[in-house]
Amino acid sequence: MFNGQTGQAIEAKIFVGCLFYQRLTKMAEDQVKFRSKGPTHPLTRQPVDDRQRHGGVRIGEMERDCLLAHGATINVQERLFRISDPYQVHICQGCNTIASRDSKTSIRVCKFCRTGKHIVRVDVPYACKLLYQELLSMGVFMRFETELD
Repeated sequence: MFNGQTGQAIEAKIFVGCLFYQRLTKMAEDQVKFRSKGPTHPLTRQPVDDRQRHGGVRIGEMERDCLLAHGATINVQERLFRISDPYQVHICQGCNTIASRDSKTSIRVCKFCRTGKHIVRVDVPYACKLLYQELLSMGVFMRFETELD
């Protein structure tokens, strides 16, 4: 063998042989999918999870636990609430239930207290509101505890 820069013969024992390597069929860069805005499921208002429907990657329980263990609670709140399905409900602080809109006056009134004095607006995930409605339809009454002003 000869040195490619000087052209002199290399005086050393050199083994020349075959080299075998395998190429990965799927590169990680090709598998990445993400989105900032896109379609949501009409019932839950959460992002769809299918790549063909232009869905986004959803954070599961294990990813959430990992983020919490690393102290990234703000990131967890942003991913699971602000980006996913934010919703606002009005809660009566007297009986801790969700207030509804009065059909005649169009203001928020508690069905149980029959007043609109102690009603506050709270940000919750839309899935929480759906859970409240499902439990209410099964006869389970859920209360929201809020701090008094």
